[in-house]
Amino acid sequence: METKINKLSEIEKRNPFTVPEDYFSRFNEHIMARLPEKEIVEPKKVSMWDKAKPWVYMAAMFMGIFFTIQLLTRNTTNQVATISSTQFTDDYWSTVQITEEEFYQYLEEQLVNDGYYDYMYNQVYMN
Repeated sequence: METKINKLSEIEKRNPFTVPEDYFSRFNEHIMARLPEKEIVEPKKVSMWDKAKPWVYMAAMFMGIFFTIQLLTRNTTNQVATISSTQFTDDYWSTVQITEEEFYQYLEEQLVNDGYYDYMYNQVYMN
């Protein structure tokens, strides 16, 4: 073991590596000189449609969702509309001032115009 310690003491304590003078001050210049010339590419012109395309697609998506929901919930909406129209009709007839004779005349005209009178006559007396 003594021989190894002796050999370590024989090694010089100075740094064996050296850097050339002004190496780091000219480092960027050397690297840039070795790189190939960069081609200058003009920026691509973006049309108005290319700018608006994502917004149009998003609007179309939301319209599709809206109409899908309307299609799936159409039956419940119609029931609500029927109820509200019935309430409107009740409110309308409660404020109208007509005689009983005028009311029956109106019903008779509706039966004749729609052909219900002939239908009822044939059903009752022909069977």
